[in-house]
Amino acid sequence: MNFVRDWSERTGLASTRLVRWIGIPSSKDYEWRKRYGHVKEHHAWVPRDHWIEDGEKEAILKYQENHSAEGYRRLAFMMLDALSKVSMVTSVSLVFGSQYI
Repeated sequence: MNFVRDWSERTGLASTRLVRWIGIPSSKDYEWRKRYGHVKEHHAWVPRDHWIEDGEKEAILKYQENHSAEGYRRLAFMMLDALSKVSMVTSVSLVFGSQYI
């Protein structure tokens, strides 16, 4: 949006013409203009800290101590294979925080 607006001001051309020349459909330009300046909203559920029970956190952390060289994604799949427990990658990332992301 800023690119088109800046060039529209520099050249005096209508922003709709620049958008058309760039090859962006007018419907997409309309959507971008409508959302411009708003916070990006997700359509999916965002994982929360309270979705994991304390026992699950402790089990994940204990497993990580024994496999400290592994990243959180690999660790999650190793846990699935070794422990036959369902542990989502997002759950493991919640426990470890952003240090592995």
